[in-house]
Amino acid sequence: MVEKKLFTGEMINASASEYCASMGTELRDYELRGVFMKGGYSGSTIFESFRRDVPPEAEVVTDVRYLGTVTGESFFYAARRLEVMIGTALIRRKP
Repeated sequence: MVEKKLFTGEMINASASEYCASMGTELRDYELRGVFMKGGYSGSTIFESFRRDVPPEAEVVTDVRYLGTVTGESFFYAARRLEVMIGTALIRRKP
């Protein structure tokens, strides 16, 4: 299995609109893609796992939220905890 590369760009909690305003660009200049990570890859923190799921062509990830842990039930009805992160990847559209 080929391991996904870690996204090394910025991850911010500002909105996509706020990011565009600060950069002097328009929201329509980007394709927006949601990034969602529940749990994580074995041997990685949730943050590293999240970065692996960001599209490599993304310029930035906005609206990044760490939702902490959620409790669910396993097959044997024992409580388990899962970490959850979400964000929006901005990918610049080609002219």
